[in-house]
This record gives sequence, C-alpha cells and structure tokens, in this order.
Amino acid sequence: MGLGGIILLLLVAGTVAYILVTEKTFQEKPPSSGNPFDGMAKISVQLVKAPEELTQRLTPPWQAQLTQKLEEEGYLLLGDYSYASTLFFWARTFLAPDSKSTLVLANWVEGKEGGKVVISNLEIYSFTGNSFLVTACAQDGAAKLLTGANRPSEDQLSLHLKAVFAESSVRPIIQEHQTRLAQWEARGEKIRELTRENLLPSLSKIFS
Repeated sequence: MGLGGIILLLLVAGTVAYILVTEKTFQEKPPSSGNPFDGMAKISVQLVKAPEELTQRLTPPWQAQLTQKLEEEGYLLLGDYSYASTLFFWARTFLAPDSKSTLVLANWVEGKEGGKVVISNLEIYSFTGNSFLVTACAQDGAAKLLTGANRPSEDQLSLHLKAVFAESSVRPIIQEHQTRLAQWEARGEKIRELTRENLLPSLSKIFS
C-alpha cells in the first residue's frame, strides 16, 4: 500500500472517531417514558375573577336559579372564575357545606355576537393529601383538562360525556359524587378540608 493509501485510511479512521465522539453512538441513553412532552415545562393555569358583565349577561336562567338554591342549602359561592385574558369561559365555583368537595359549573361560550350559546359542564372534586376524586359531567373537549400526567385513574374518575342544561341533570351528579366520596372514606382515605383560601390553588394544580 502506498503513501496515498495510508493517508486515505487515516482520514477515514479520523472521520469515524469524530462521529463516535460527537454523536455518542455507543453511550447508554436515559430511559424514555414514551411521553414526548416530558421535557417541557408545565404551564401554570391562573384562575382570575371573570368579568361580571360577561357572567351576568350570559349565565343561563336555570343556572342562576340553581345558584340561589345551592346557597340556601349551605353551599358557599366563591365566585365566577376564568383563565387570565379569556372571555369565552368561566367557572362558577362553590364550596360544599361539608367542606369535602368543590362544585364547579364550567360555562363555555360558543358562537358569535348575537348568536352566542352557553354550554355548561359540571365538575365536582374532593382531595386527599396527594390525590383527588372527580365526578364530572362534561362534553366535547372539556375532558382534556384531565389528560396527561395528572389524569385520574379509573377509580378516581367518573366522567359523563354530556352537557348539563337544567337542575335535574345536575342533582344526580352531585348525589353520585357523595356516594363515591363515602366509598372513598370507607377505604380509609383522609379527605382534605377545603377552605376559601385553599380551594382555588387545589384546582389550579389539577389544571396545570
């Protein structure tokens, strides 16, 4: 082999060595969870007071009547909350009389001015130290709030893919949650007491 052949071999060997060093071909890679979003920073959901003009004008009459009845039954109305800078959604949030759950009437505004329609969903949450129980009546994409790393197990989640249009469709969901809550406690779960101060932060952790 002549000098030219030796130089060619050295160039090839050098190229291969460079590729191995820079690409780390044979280094062990960290295990992948299979979730392409694992490396992304989570976005914190900020719940802020919804504009009163929006909620007063668009709250369905049946929901206004139900709000009055719930307050008479001992539910504490914390207010109407929206995502920051969002005008197409608000959540009417209540603290249950036993302080073991929060009832959320989530309202989505669809359509354009003059033809707006409000679609209402119901979500009820209870919390332990590091987990939660949710009984919800949702439609369309509302269940996306409960996807990803924080998605509840089948035991924690009871989801009905439909909207609520009257008090008669809300009451069975409230009763279902109370039944599931009693079963949860019977298994030894310690239910966190909810207060005006810790309720919204607890919800924000789920939605984030």
